[in-house]
Amino acid sequence: MSNIIHEIQPIIDTMPPISLEEMDSVKLLVRSDTKYVFPIAKLQALLTDAAKEYSVLHIGGTPYQHYKTVYFDTPENSMYLAHQNKRVNRYKVRHRTYCSTSTEFLEAKFKNNKGITKKKRTQFEFAENLMPADEFLLKYTPFCGNDLVPKTAVECQRITLVNLQNAERVTVDINLRVGRYKQNEVLDFSHICIVELKRDKFAGKSPMLKILRKHKILPTGMSKYAIGTAALHDNIKKNNFKKKLRLIEKYRK
Repeated sequence: MSNIIHEIQPIIDTMPPISLEEMDSVKLLVRSDTKYVFPIAKLQALLTDAAKEYSVLHIGGTPYQHYKTVYFDTPENSMYLAHQNKRVNRYKVRHRTYCSTSTEFLEAKFKNNKGITKKKRTQFEFAENLMPADEFLLKYTPFCGNDLVPKTAVECQRITLVNLQNAERVTVDINLRVGRYKQNEVLDFSHICIVELKRDKFAGKSPMLKILRKHKILPTGMSKYAIGTAALHDNIKKNNFKKKLRLIEKYRK
């Protein structure tokens, strides 16, 4: 266990556990997603304030879900560059392993010019060559399997808080590590925490939003793939990510 888990475990223990089935009983069909990035040192106080408002998802007897993700891109990094160049319509393709349930999915995400993200996924065992997934890829992206290669590997542990009354979920990503696929270079981002607030657009007030404001934590969009890729490569265009990279480095102090 990392030090942060030792610190927050007593708080997590006070929160009612909720199962995956119970959480999925409330569908967020029309939802808004907002991300927050802040120093890990603030997490203990944030969870202390949230403990009376939220249940915590348990899978396999643990609230800490281990995710392994490999992001695919073209050899020329066209999906990364679309994000860097602020293209309004852009895609991501990733393979995610949910270690707690031993399930694997190939996922395609599309963000349109209205800021709405749509995600599609299909069960798929990891493979470096995505040709077997051509039908899925061609349906939901402009790419086929031969266009894409594995680029960036991301690992983290996720805690999911649930407020059934307010139709709200909060994901808390800790112990983030980013590396080039199949290479030894790995960047440790365990000094930051990424919180994503996922709310039904027609829900009432959010307790977590109030808590975040109390701790002076402001919205900060962050793509793990884009920021990780920008941090890993010196010879890649990253003008629009430099401010965020500097902020993340500042949080190390």
